[in-house]
Amino acid sequence: MTLPGRELLLDATKGAVLTLALFLAYVTFPLVGLVPGILAPLPGVFYYLKRGAAAGLVTVAVTFAVLCAMDGLSTALLYMLQVGTLSILLPLFYRRGKGAAGAIASAVGINFLLIVILAVGYANWSGMDLQGNILKGIDNSITQAISVYEKQGLKGEDLQTISQGIRQAGSLIGRVFPSLLLVALGSMAAMNMALLFRIAGKHLPQLPMPESFHQFRNPEPLVWVVIAAGFAMLLPYPDVTRIALNLLIVSGFAYFIQGLAVTMAFFRKIAVPSLVRVIFWLFLAFQPYMVLAVAIIGIFDIWGDFRTPREKNL
Repeated sequence: MTLPGRELLLDATKGAVLTLALFLAYVTFPLVGLVPGILAPLPGVFYYLKRGAAAGLVTVAVTFAVLCAMDGLSTALLYMLQVGTLSILLPLFYRRGKGAAGAIASAVGINFLLIVILAVGYANWSGMDLQGNILKGIDNSITQAISVYEKQGLKGEDLQTISQGIRQAGSLIGRVFPSLLLVALGSMAAMNMALLFRIAGKHLPQLPMPESFHQFRNPEPLVWVVIAAGFAMLLPYPDVTRIALNLLIVSGFAYFIQGLAVTMAFFRKIAVPSLVRVIFWLFLAFQPYMVLAVAIIGIFDIWGDFRTPREKNL
């Protein structure tokens, strides 16, 4: 075996070990392991871009095989659907000149379709009620959450109020789980690409850098999806309003990203202190209305073009 071949195999092995550690932390510790689970695609993406497609494919293949041997086919398939596919598609599309946003959109779209096709195909083959099983799983999670509050000593009207809120949230999730899955995949892909570009200068100097995130813009026709979905929500047809709500969530998330780019450009322009930025991120994490406000900024950026310097009238 030539030296380049040994280096490729060594890097692919490193990638598989790192991926296994991150993914196993995710499946073993559901809450604490959420962050390593989100970053599980990064080693495969990194070594694909460093050594080529062969290194990325070997990283994913070795991880899949080890998970099969350790925890069975179901865990290995979960890895492929949540992590492995993105590990291959993100660097593939980026190398083909799609840009960061294009690579994320293409990889996430294909990954989402693959999940839908496999889920529907398995449901038809096994005779399983896919929708019913999803709703049952949501209902079980709601019951477990309410029981946790009961064990903590919450009783009476307080317990009833919280239980009602949890059940309303569960009912909403039951209607919009496809869009939530798409948003989750998009968020995971974006976080991995963002971290990749942060370390690329030192570890991947040959990698072409994308345009600054501060300049990110969605395609202008996307706003018509938001408008059409908003009007469709007023129609008296439950199936139509459900589709419209899912479209509204996905397109709204896209404009949240654009609003975030506008906000980051503004922070850079006026040199906002780090403490203020931390407070902003904390509000964004814990205050849903802040997320909505940022998405609205993204929508109005279509007409306001907030990042274009204004000429001063003399």
